[in-house]
Amino acid sequence: MTVWEIILIILAILNLISIVISVLSTFFEWQDNHRFQWYVLLIGVFIYPVLLFIAIGLFLNNLYNIYEDGGFKEHRKRLKREEEELKQGRLKYEAGQAEYAKEREEWDRIKASYLKGEIKRTELPRVENGIDSFEFSPDMILSVDYDSDVREIIYVESEYNERLNRFFVEHKNLRLYHMYKFVYLPALHEELIGGDVLHYLYPDANPGAKLPISLTSNYPMQYLVYPEDRDNIKQGMFFFRDGRDNHGAEYIEGDYHPLYEGTDEEIIAQLDAIVKKVHSKHCHTALYCKEERLKSKEGSKNYADDQFSWELYDDDVAIIIDEVRERFKKLKEKGLTEKILFRILKEKPKLSRLVVTKDMRIILPDYNTLEIKMEPINKAVYLLFLRHPEGIIFKHLPDYRKELVEIYQKIKPFGLNDRALQSIEDVTTPCLNSINEKCARIRGAFISLFDESLAKNYYIYGLRGEPKKISLPQDLVIWE
Repeated sequence: MTVWEIILIILAILNLISIVISVLSTFFEWQDNHRFQWYVLLIGVFIYPVLLFIAIGLFLNNLYNIYEDGGFKEHRKRLKREEEELKQGRLKYEAGQAEYAKEREEWDRIKASYLKGEIKRTELPRVENGIDSFEFSPDMILSVDYDSDVREIIYVESEYNERLNRFFVEHKNLRLYHMYKFVYLPALHEELIGGDVLHYLYPDANPGAKLPISLTSNYPMQYLVYPEDRDNIKQGMFFFRDGRDNHGAEYIEGDYHPLYEGTDEEIIAQLDAIVKKVHSKHCHTALYCKEERLKSKEGSKNYADDQFSWELYDDDVAIIIDEVRERFKKLKEKGLTEKILFRILKEKPKLSRLVVTKDMRIILPDYNTLEIKMEPINKAVYLLFLRHPEGIIFKHLPDYRKELVEIYQKIKPFGLNDRALQSIEDVTTPCLNSINEKCARIRGAFISLFDESLAKNYYIYGLRGEPKKISLPQDLVIWE
């Protein structure tokens, strides 16, 4: 008996019950019970016709299926086949579950043996196939955060190839599909030891600091977990990802894509195809997400506060700090460079003390006595916020106008003219944009000299509606 036939029988029984109830209500004069009368009306007028319609539809559908199958016997055969297929599918699923449990048990056994030291790392079963995907030791400093805006594919070779090396030397600024760029390790090494990148990311590094390793195109080969895999790598592009696991042993996964000699156009076409393949395999999220900007007109009560975060980061307004952008534009796309330095030097740079000298200069003594230079009005605003570690709410800025005048007089004792007074009044008026412009320039003064991951501790920031403050710990602030 099929499921549909069972349903038809149940519906028929329900129909019969509804008829019986209607008859009983007449014989036993239950019609005096008004509530029961409504039940009978509901069953007789609404439910019974619906059930009857459904029953008829299912019955006709069953007849149609029998007709389509070529008769009742063929229909029964089909139902038996489907039942057998369902049974086989269930058995296959149970077998798969049993096989998975067996594999999991074997994985756990090998993992326990490895963690006990009974199995060497090179004796572990492979996770990657050693042909187009390789396991590298986590000691290798190369790995890529593929969730970042800038992604890198790295040229690796086991044998020096003159043509491909010349191509990468001649095409240093080649940009590829979906924000990818290639990394040519010899050029990266020269960039790192050049000083600008190192001291931008590590402002506390000693002048003349050198890297303790040499990055060459065959650098990753020494970190292959299975040395015999070297024979399967000649020249190609690698996309490295760390955080992989092989029976309890962490490793960096390297997806390998061979690269062949050719004209510049042919090599670029190969790189483009490799990048598209890498992107489709590993990256499935959107690159950008744009939040709707809060609509507010200058002159409104909380205009400065509403626009604060946008003034610091929105491309339209960031033109304020264009004069410092060119200096660190390339450094903002450091990507792998930053990760390499952090892994080579083992730790991130520490925060420097900030000293305000008697003559109102701003010095970072632990960053090779770096001086932060600003225009007088910008410096006055910065020192005002530095005086108030609890933060300042923009709509309360008029309350700080007198204090800001006093700070400005210390910076420019003879410069408090009408123009300066007007600037101070504008910057302390919350319905104008002046305070945001000053905060943007202050931010630019810091990020033009060292990385924003450090600079954010020194410039003014805060969420909309909350006090804006400088997050540098107070024990690092020194007033001479």
